[in-house]
Amino acid sequence: MRRPSYDAESAVLACLLRDRESFWSAADVLVPEDFHDQQNRALFQALVCEIRDGRPADAVTIGEQYPHLGDLAMDIEVNTVGSPRYLRTYAEALSGKACLRKLQAVGRAIAALQDPGEAFATARRLVADCEPRTLGAGPRHISEFARMSKDGLMRRFEAEGLMTGLATGYEPLDAVLSGWQPTDLIIVAARPSIGKSAFAMQSMLHGTSGAQANVGLFASLEMSGEQLSDRAISHLGGINANHIRQPKLMEDEEWARSTSAFKALQSSGLYVDDSSGLTVEAISARARQLKSREGLALIAIDYLTYIDLPKNDTQEQGIQHVTRSLKALAKELKVPVILLSQLNRDGDDEPELRHLRGSGAIEQDADVVIFLHRPDKSDRHTVKVKVAKNRNGALADFYLRAEMETQRFTPMDAPPVRQEPDRPAFRKKIPTLPRRGYRANGGAADE
Repeated sequence: MRRPSYDAESAVLACLLRDRESFWSAADVLVPEDFHDQQNRALFQALVCEIRDGRPADAVTIGEQYPHLGDLAMDIEVNTVGSPRYLRTYAEALSGKACLRKLQAVGRAIAALQDPGEAFATARRLVADCEPRTLGAGPRHISEFARMSKDGLMRRFEAEGLMTGLATGYEPLDAVLSGWQPTDLIIVAARPSIGKSAFAMQSMLHGTSGAQANVGLFASLEMSGEQLSDRAISHLGGINANHIRQPKLMEDEEWARSTSAFKALQSSGLYVDDSSGLTVEAISARARQLKSREGLALIAIDYLTYIDLPKNDTQEQGIQHVTRSLKALAKELKVPVILLSQLNRDGDDEPELRHLRGSGAIEQDADVVIFLHRPDKSDRHTVKVKVAKNRNGALADFYLRAEMETQRFTPMDAPPVRQEPDRPAFRKKIPTLPRRGYRANGGAADE
């Protein structure tokens, strides 16, 4: 007689064979890949197929439908210890063992890596693929969420003013969004040289400097940290950016303002990561570390196409992986995540959501999509801000004056009226009529 089996794989299968309805208590945990033994995996897949189709799923019916699995099903049902009421416990143990096996396999794969340039990125990706499935607590009565809604309602009511999120630094935008909201993924998109980075930096400085003093992370994959700091000093001190690069042109009062700006940055809560070639997993890991060490209120990433995509994915699949990972990060850390992105060339005119460069997943995963656009290409100072998607509110647009020499945007009441160039006067041409007494076809007219 076969000795009773005490392993989690056999216990899960025994429970399903004894009580098919018990499957639904662990259906959100179990996947075929959790079974290490190939025969056990095949039996699990057969059981799930029968259960989902509403058919009996004991050893006898499995033997009838799947003769090659009949002996295994009978052996497990008779000789394996396990109660269906504890199926979820067995399933979680089985999932944990599967996760451990994946980690061990990843460890061997990492040990075999040869290319130093690719090693870190590959290792991060391999480890990220081993993340346990986090499925939450399952369905809860809506009254639990209603209590959260009530607490949030009172918290927002007691806050000063109408702001419910983190101030954006742009009053017209705050009026639409009530600030950057925790858990939101915010896309700021524009064609090159419109001012995406300056727009994000102004918002980050507003949220992390002075009385705000929140902690923010600016992941700059395009510019160096020193370049960002130069821009921040230009913005805070109102100093011409060209003078920052050519300090011999700076005037005495600009030197004084640069000192004040430098002190403001020293006391701010802004952190900059200017590492190149980061994966979304690396950005997420560093955000989690900063959150646990300092607290974190806001994340900005400049910008999407500089994030290293998984090597075996298409560009569309890779971008979808990035946006979904960042949305999950925003929910996990309960912070807004601002992701800068480019528009395709069709977005030179009034941009629409279809002009987002790379993938429809950007539009799908984003809570807020903001476009920056120059409605008049000859006027570099007027930028239209268009809130094209707002999952929890209204859409709107407004205008900012772009002062790129000091890296600043300021609100405008209305766009300037475009002056049409003077055109030379001309006379309206009067059509020539046929002479009286003649038909149009040249023949003589009747008198």
